[in-house]
Amino acid sequence: MSAKTPPATYEKTACVVVCRDGPQGAAVRAAQTQAHLQYIETVLDELNIAGPLFAADGSRPIGSLYSLHTKSLDRAREIIENDPYARHGAFASIEFFPHVPAAGRWIGGKIW
Repeated sequence: MSAKTPPATYEKTACVVVCRDGPQGAAVRAAQTQAHLQYIETVLDELNIAGPLFAADGSRPIGSLYSLHTKSLDRAREIIENDPYARHGAFASIEFFPHVPAAGRWIGGKIW
């Protein structure tokens, strides 16, 4: 696998978002899954990856992870806030972490 040439500047903002389910998480997920999936399809071009987080034993979803590549942190927040899971109260907490996707299989190597 060859390394990518690093961009001169980052035109977009990479952001990892960790959402942890609250007490109503399972019920909201059950009621909103179809709407959530339809919504995700509308923002695919701004997603690196997205999917549920599971309990350590794999028994049930306990949150969601999003890796976004957007024009701004504000846009990342807008994407998450408009997700039906967030709008309907699945998440007890939502944490935003700006980051630089620097190395790995999914980015095709490394940026240096």
